[in-house]
Amino acid sequence: MRPRNHRAVVGYILAGVAMLILFLYLRFPGGAVTETIKAEAARYPGLLLSIDAARPAIPPGVTLENVTAGFRGRPEATLHADSLGVRPGWLSLLRGRLALVMAAEGYGGDVRGRIEFANIYSVKGPLSAEMNIREIRIEKCAWLRDALARQITGTLKGSATFSGAAESLKNGTGNIDFTLTNGSYQLQENILGFERIDFNKVDAKVSFRNGALKIAGLTLNGEKIRISLKGNILLADDFRESQIDLNGSIEIPMQGNKRVTLVISGTLGNPKTRFM
Repeated sequence: MRPRNHRAVVGYILAGVAMLILFLYLRFPGGAVTETIKAEAARYPGLLLSIDAARPAIPPGVTLENVTAGFRGRPEATLHADSLGVRPGWLSLLRGRLALVMAAEGYGGDVRGRIEFANIYSVKGPLSAEMNIREIRIEKCAWLRDALARQITGTLKGSATFSGAAESLKNGTGNIDFTLTNGSYQLQENILGFERIDFNKVDAKVSFRNGALKIAGLTLNGEKIRISLKGNILLADDFRESQIDLNGSIEIPMQGNKRVTLVISGTLGNPKTRFM
């Protein structure tokens, strides 16, 4: 077959693929997909899920619009995405492994993530996950405000990795690095003359193992205060009840760089601060 004929055949194939994609896009059963996802979510009694619409995406996948997840005990503590795209990881599929690639936009920024299962064509057993966060305005997140029982503002970026098994996620391991800029943290009571902590930047390195977070280093820098912390957080099913065991120091530039040793105990929802 001559080169010109090769080009013609390739052209027909590409045209056919394009027509198929267009047909599937126009005939996409968005309502049925939305109802199927809601039905699956209903299997978890504590979960409330709403989705405005579903539409096809290219590369092949699904994009959900205005997705909000809440919990029956605290329906106001919601997580929201203006859009959530989900598609298979095609290269992993060719190797016989299931993978999902996700992209969400909301709270002024975006989140990109991927989950891959190790067993051949199975969502059980070992899995790995990774996530990247960019420019999220955390004060817009009702779930975080409820979990910490106070208002915290700032712009978040960071990354996370996780390895574990689908049947026992709590026993997995992972790492989290994040930076929070230009925000404030509301205190429950006046501490060293501060009712809230304003900061320019917070940097943190955290590891996860067997249901606990290990804070290898957390530093907060502001014009009026600097804080350095490390320690552990034992996670609870109710995030607000997670036990804190942190220690570090506070430095106050406006008071001649006064330095105070700091110990934080209690829970995330009700921390107890002690100075030494």
